[in-house]
Amino acid sequence: MAKVTLGILGITALFIAACVPDSRVSNGVSGISEACTITHIVDGDTLDLKCAGGPVERIRIMGYDTPETYFAECPAEKRLGDTATNRLRQLAATTSVTRVERHGLDRYQRVLARIWLGGTDLAQTMVSENLAVPYNGGRRIRWCDRLANSGNN
Repeated sequence: MAKVTLGILGITALFIAACVPDSRVSNGVSGISEACTITHIVDGDTLDLKCAGGPVERIRIMGYDTPETYFAECPAEKRLGDTATNRLRQLAATTSVTRVERHGLDRYQRVLARIWLGGTDLAQTMVSENLAVPYNGGRRIRWCDRLANSGNN
């Protein structure tokens, strides 16, 4: 009887362990990675990332929003969007990815993730340099109105 009970407990433990996600593995939906390389900058808040043992992932960086570059609604939005994109390229070329924290997918099937470069949250850098505003989803930012009201048109 004791052998049967131990066998059932062992099988149950294996089943439960198999159902728990391993946060070290990049599954494109959630988890934490540290050995990653930026392969392409799309714009100031979107990039492609390759982590060890995983595919290239399209990442929408969480924590901030930058002006649009491809679908800018006014010249001021395009200018600031290009500046933010170029700054992200510069950071990616000179600073290593030290942490990626995934939080699911957005409506465009991009991985939502916070990114740390050189130990600093990328959102903090972009916002502190006035290239972005804090953003955690929700209503789209009307950049042209925002820039016109700040005198940056």
